[in-house]
Amino acid sequence: MPLLGVLAARLAGGPLALCDASDVDGIASAALFKRRHPNGYVELMGPTDVKRWWVKLVRWDFVADLPCPGKAKIRADHHKTNKPCAEAEFYDPEAPASAVLAAKALGLEGDEVARQLVEAAVQTDTANVTDPRIKLLDLAVRYASKREKLAVVEKLAQRGLAALDEEPLRSMAVRGLEKDRLVAQIAGFIPAEEMLFIYSPTHLGISYRLLAIELERKGAKFVNILVRRGWRTYRLYCGAHRDAPYDCAEVATRMGGGGHKYAAGALIKAPLLDLGKPLRDLVAMLKPSVVYVLGDCNNIKTSCKSIQVMTRGSNER
Repeated sequence: MPLLGVLAARLAGGPLALCDASDVDGIASAALFKRRHPNGYVELMGPTDVKRWWVKLVRWDFVADLPCPGKAKIRADHHKTNKPCAEAEFYDPEAPASAVLAAKALGLEGDEVARQLVEAAVQTDTANVTDPRIKLLDLAVRYASKREKLAVVEKLAQRGLAALDEEPLRSMAVRGLEKDRLVAQIAGFIPAEEMLFIYSPTHLGISYRLLAIELERKGAKFVNILVRRGWRTYRLYCGAHRDAPYDCAEVATRMGGGGHKYAAGALIKAPLLDLGKPLRDLVAMLKPSVVYVLGDCNNIKTSCKSIQVMTRGSNER
């Protein structure tokens, strides 16, 4: 249980870090903290998890790539929709990644391993991955469990990108490459229209963020993917090309989430008596000419095209 780990770490007197679990930027920021504080404790969470009651009661020594949990000594973040609140803020919505600010906050700007981690965060967060090693790290992290991510944090803190030659990262990268081929296959079934609205009635075990990036590479300018994650739960992934006028942060904020202009998301709960409301609301907001459904067009009361796919599960949040 995360709370017990945090309490034990606090009683031991070590520094506590809270970092985003969902991408390389958050994992790299956590690794930077461990490089500065090898005996520190890291908790990984998603943006919505920060709202938990016990998270707000803890005084965190370091927070990165997340909204303010309530009490924080130092926070490093670049999200437009996350407001500053820590005693010492390293906050810049124009920064390409939170890890850039984390390295500065932790005094690691001259460290070679830190430089590698920051570069990995920048390339993945700007969707401009040019280093094959960073591509492998991205794929490894996206499909990792929390336990695996914590192991990755330790390895990266010690070895930087050289950790990709060791376990568990080596096997995790192989698994990620298999998933990446499936993402490319699905993207091949979807036309590269300027605006795309995609609905996935079940989680297909892929990275929907990478699917949005792949569709942008094909020529799409504005991609919104709504995924039904459970009985009432939906997840929105929004991606906008940097040369386009669209604003993903605005869309995500209206759906209860946040992020950047070019990449944002939201976790949405449907009303108990109206489980289809999130899909209808997003369709009403974006007014797509067609909804591409990764599955059957059951009960979708708008123009719809079905894309049949078969996949296995994923740990991506």
